[in-house]
Amino acid sequence: MKIKNNASINFQACEEEIKIESNELETNPIKIRIEKKQDCDFVLIGENIKYTIEIENQCSTDLFDLVFKDRFDECTEFVEGSFRVNDHVEHPTLVDHELIFEIEKLEECEELTITFEVKTTDDCCHCTHPQPEQSEPPTIRHPNYNDNYVNGTGVPYATIEVEFPGGQIVSTTVNNGGNWRVDAPYRLQRGDTVYAIQIEPNKSPSIQVSATVPL
Repeated sequence: MKIKNNASINFQACEEEIKIESNELETNPIKIRIEKKQDCDFVLIGENIKYTIEIENQCSTDLFDLVFKDRFDECTEFVEGSFRVNDHVEHPTLVDHELIFEIEKLEECEELTITFEVKTTDDCCHCTHPQPEQSEPPTIRHPNYNDNYVNGTGVPYATIEVEFPGGQIVSTTVNNGGNWRVDAPYRLQRGDTVYAIQIEPNKSPSIQVSATVPL
């Protein structure tokens, strides 16, 4: 499982909106160091990841009203009560897998540490694969008393499976004219019901159809 992370600081300076992201080198006159680390490289579903973000004001002036944002992976969920600033519990705003917290003041040369935890979930671990298209159902021509076969129509070159009373299954292939026929294991009796499905190439089996010998 690959877990993404992205921490940033947004603030106003000289009437300009500035954004600094973790682990990036900035050439702005306003210098803030922001680095983000995690306590593990591999986790299982249900385990926690602890993130540590270090923020340092490298300016020669105090900074005010900094907006800290951290967007965490959609395969994780925030652990309530885990958000701490310099080891003091704080309550950030949570909006769609993003934490938002306002830092009122960061003094000259001051260092600040933010930690929080997320729990891995199985939200992104359900592999979904497109299901194959379902085959068209075949047709069964009305069977008659004492017949020793069952026949019908289908898609050329598809497979037909016919189930007789007692559970015996006989299969065949539809010919290029769209017809099929299987030999019955015994001569059909009045009231016998036979079932058939069709399986076209690269498709899932069709619904089951049936036909009953007249009483």
